[in-house]
Amino acid sequence: MNFTWWVNRKDELGNNVFEGGFLGLDNIGVFDRSSVLPTGGTIEQADGTSWMAMFCLDMLAIALKLDLENPVYEELACKFYEHFMLR
Repeated sequence: MNFTWWVNRKDELGNNVFEGGFLGLDNIGVFDRSSVLPTGGTIEQADGTSWMAMFCLDMLAIALKLDLENPVYEELACKFYEHFMLR
């Protein structure tokens, strides 16, 4: 369910990049993310995208191990591989 929520997120331009807010991957920043930037504009964040890429790789590894015992997991492995390549 968490994976599906993230997969359906889009950036401000609709590019399907996970800008996803503060996930703790870059804890210290120059700007206060809850305030408007002094010069306007937006902050581009890669937190969500990097988190989702790693999540896809982890789920791919699990699906491949499960596939050794039950081939039904092959389709899931393909799904996570495709999502990783799209990010």
